[in-house]
Amino acid sequence: MKYLLALCIVAGGIFFFLQHSSAKDLVQYAELEKKLAAQADFILLDVRTQEEYDEDHIPGAVLLPYDKIAEQAAVVLPDKEKEIIVYCRSGRRSAIAAETLVKLGYMQVADFGGISRWQGQLEK
Repeated sequence: MKYLLALCIVAGGIFFFLQHSSAKDLVQYAELEKKLAAQADFILLDVRTQEEYDEDHIPGAVLLPYDKIAEQAAVVLPDKEKEIIVYCRSGRRSAIAAETLVKLGYMQVADFGGISRWQGQLEK
């Protein structure tokens, strides 16, 4: 019985790690850079605070702080079928934001992770 319990705990831990891995399905830098250069039809969503956004942000990004998504997404992001790529400072808030957007019915949501992954110029 002890072994079965231990096996269940280990299996649960592995499942949790795989489902919550910080590198899970992140948009690659080259892909985002290519979309921006081609002026692709998508929204790059910065989910940090206003102060962080004002300090610097990826060119072309729209600000919607992650803690305001539930109440303001319908106004800022009216098209639920448009591709959205989210980012934040380190990747934690962007993961939360992406999950929230999907729960609100947005169809094409992807996570870039943290702004530190951006290798290009930043705007102020």
